Amino acid sequence: ARANVLGARKFFLSDTWSAVPEDVSYDWIVSNPPVHLGLRSDFTVLCALLSGGPRRLRPGGALYLVVQTYVPVGLLAPEAECAWTDGRFTVW
Repeated sequence: ARANVLGARKFFLSDTWSAVPEDVSYDWIVSNPPVHLGLRSDFTVLCALLSGGPRRLRPGGALYLVVQTYVPVGLLAPEAECAWTDGRFTVW
């Protein structure tokens, strides 16, 4: 991430929010969350990002999620908007 966002000041490697201080806010949160646990679908990380992400954004900030198209982001977060899809992956 540091090589891709040269002006970024802080990075946190975390399992969702566990290692991120509560008072940290972001202009962008970008994630390709895992949606499988072994062979079965598991949306635990996705749901944590959807529930915790908005309150960690600065005014005007954005949460971007890249997931396989079958993942029901629109059902889990009705306010989410599809930004792009190629039929296989979708950016919300």
